[in-house]
Amino acid sequence: MPVWAFHGAKDTTVPPQESIGMVKALKDCNGNVKFTLYPELGYDCWTETYNNPELYQWFL
Repeated sequence: MPVWAFHGAKDTTVPPQESIGMVKALKDCNGNVKFTLYPELGYDCWTETYNNPELYQWFL
């Protein structure tokens, strides 16, 4: 199953390393994974994510 993970680099609630580790583990298992790390965002990275038209194409 494809996975696209998103994380804000300035997130102090959930450290970005958590997503980075998950993405690495998936890639190590030849997983179909894409990762977007927003360098200027904190915890609320979903607003930027849902504003990305590429996400909706990826859903399809």
